Amino acid sequence: MVFSVTPQQLNPIEDALFELGALSISLVSDTDEPVLEPMPGETPLWSGITLKTIFSTETDIQALRLALGDLVPGAEVLVNFIGDKDWQAGSTNHAVNRVFGGKLWLRPKEIGAQQLPPEAIDGPGQSAGNLIPLVLEPGLAFGSGSHPTTRLCLAWLAEHVLPGQRVLDFGCGSGVLSLAAALLGAGVLGVDHDPQALLATRENATYNSLGDDKVMTLAAGDWSVEAYRRSFDIVVANILAAPLQELAEDFQAVAKPGAHIILSGVLIEQVNAVADCYQHTHFQPPLVEDGWALMRGVVA
Repeated sequence: MVFSVTPQQLNPIEDALFELGALSISLVSDTDEPVLEPMPGETPLWSGITLKTIFSTETDIQALRLALGDLVPGAEVLVNFIGDKDWQAGSTNHAVNRVFGGKLWLRPKEIGAQQLPPEAIDGPGQSAGNLIPLVLEPGLAFGSGSHPTTRLCLAWLAEHVLPGQRVLDFGCGSGVLSLAAALLGAGVLGVDHDPQALLATRENATYNSLGDDKVMTLAAGDWSVEAYRRSFDIVVANILAAPLQELAEDFQAVAKPGAHIILSGVLIEQVNAVADCYQHTHFQPPLVEDGWALMRGVVA
């Protein structure tokens, strides 16, 4: 089902659609309008939005149309039917089955515990039993490991996290980086402004048998630099350049001397501007994939 809405209509319409039994909701711009980088806590939207939602074929379409007519008067609602295979493909198109750093195996739930990706088998001794599994629900939102920024972070964490370290994952989203660090032996604090992100992190942690003693979560509104000053061996943030600049002093304040600050979500042309905000951090040359940069710094 597809129709257009305004940003002001969106929240009540989303709530109503889920109450009516929507299985998923996605948003796209009506006019390819760009969305500029948000500051922490902001959720920018396009001025014109096309909303796409999926319902079960058992749904009463006529009743649904009547309900939507009250919510969005005059809206042209398009209804299409998709088969099970198309629905399943759409739900797994961001699934990742990949090994990072030769030790961390990220895979979706539907991939069996012995189904290593071919590129991970680099010798006769390589097997699933040699790897640390990180199982993530594909498409659960906020990061599946499919984007270059997440892949770069996962590779770095797999190669550098040591047991007993403390890690801050700021903007934790699905929790994929938090879980990776915890499975590698660290104690992790995941921070996000979105309650759904914190819920996703906790649910994914539970599925991977990680308790609160390994992965803690905190709402960004409750975040306090003073409470965590000089607390972390690694600070990792996979967000965007503007909030990374805004949070530079906070990140340096909560990092121990000699700690690593790992920043992602940065385009290669934004690296120098971001680095200029971190006056007490020495950065190595960035790692780059598809135009995205991973910034690797050590705090003085």
